[in-house]
Amino acid sequence: MSKIHYFQRYSSVENTVTNNTLQLFSRIYQYSTGKASIFLSNLIDDVVEIGVEITQQVRDGDSVPDASIIQRSFKVLIESKVDSGVNKCQLIKHASGFRQEDMQVLLLLTKSRISESEDEALRLMIKNEHPSVKFKNITYEEVCSACDGLFQEYEYQMNELVSDYKEYCNDVGLFDQTRKMLRIVPCGESININKEYGIYFQPSDRGYSNHRFVGIYKHKKVQAIWELDSVFDVIFIDGRFEKKLVSGRDTNDYDGKIRSVINAAKTECGYDVRTGHRFFCGTPKQTSFKKTSSFGIMGARILNLDNYIDKIDNVDEVAESLKSATWE
Repeated sequence: MSKIHYFQRYSSVENTVTNNTLQLFSRIYQYSTGKASIFLSNLIDDVVEIGVEITQQVRDGDSVPDASIIQRSFKVLIESKVDSGVNKCQLIKHASGFRQEDMQVLLLLTKSRISESEDEALRLMIKNEHPSVKFKNITYEEVCSACDGLFQEYEYQMNELVSDYKEYCNDVGLFDQTRKMLRIVPCGESININKEYGIYFQPSDRGYSNHRFVGIYKHKKVQAIWELDSVFDVIFIDGRFEKKLVSGRDTNDYDGKIRSVINAAKTECGYDVRTGHRFFCGTPKQTSFKKTSSFGIMGARILNLDNYIDKIDNVDEVAESLKSATWE
């Protein structure tokens, strides 16, 4: 079954990108004002307090009221860009849109950071005309990073929401982290087959985000990984073997292994994968990338290896480095 997305993929124009990003902000706020406060604080490198503060008998100047209910004011204005350039006059006009808020922040959201010289020039220009306004340039990738660790593992729906926003950003080219992505796939009875041949299979219509590495998972750890070389849709019925290249290298090198995997899946696991399945092929490397949080995983997980190891140059180094890393 195809994956259902929270964020539409049909367009990467600025209006759609802005709408999807605001949907992320809105869903986090609706779920928890506390989480929204942490999320915004992560983005602007300053404490953003969302919601009312209720206190009892706290001195305020020369008096001690029985109680106080305080709502601190802040305003964040966002100008999002995809491919168009930065308009200085537009930013100055935005900066004039603040009133008497305690915190005033103008965010410029871009695919990649503007140059240091341009950033400094914009910062000084805005400060000179509007001293109370804090200007900050952030990227879509930084929006994704600000979500990392925001939700506990049991908060499934919010984690799925964040994951889908990250995949959306990658899919429409707001940033490309494919070369850093490890897709962890839970394997049951087939894990020994997957590890032996360096081939993972799944239904052809099951959705997934682009990734560089496949990680075979069971018993709370990734036991083997490989870099994707070729991905094929295959039919193998009554001796007829047909394959269609989905991505990667068009080769016959994996034909024998795919046949063996299909036969072993049937005889050892009872899985009929002769048709309607996709095969992710590479050269397997043993590892032991342990999951430290409670329980297993409900489905495939996409991890950015930048968050776990220092170098992602080749699969041998990655497999070795992951042995001393952990994930949740």
